[in-house]
Amino acid sequence: PLIQTPRAAKRLLNTYRLVRASVPQSEWAAFSGDHRLDGEFRVTMLLLAAAAGYPAVARSWFAKLLVTPPAKLFEEMPADDRGWTQFKYVYDLTFTTPPSHEIFIKWISRVERFAF
Repeated sequence: PLIQTPRAAKRLLNTYRLVRASVPQSEWAAFSGDHRLDGEFRVTMLLLAAAAGYPAVARSWFAKLLVTPPAKLFEEMPADDRGWTQFKYVYDLTFTTPPSHEIFIKWISRVERFAF
């Protein structure tokens, strides 16, 4: 739902490859997850999809994510922002349990390095 064009899909794929290649071996288990834990790659993919699909507003979303705990993220959502509604939809599909605020902070800085 966040990716609406073939160009955005290609951008998502290419930036994901860059981010994944930059993950240190010591962090690989947390990034990839296992059958008991959701990997941090889910956070990465969500952020990259937001940056690829809605580049004009992704920075403001990331800024909100940096200062807002995940449990309160959608309390004050702009009603007229279709992109934000799409972001919430994908967020809800992606996580059964929201990741910690620290994980979002960690991955936003890494994603911004490659996505903007």
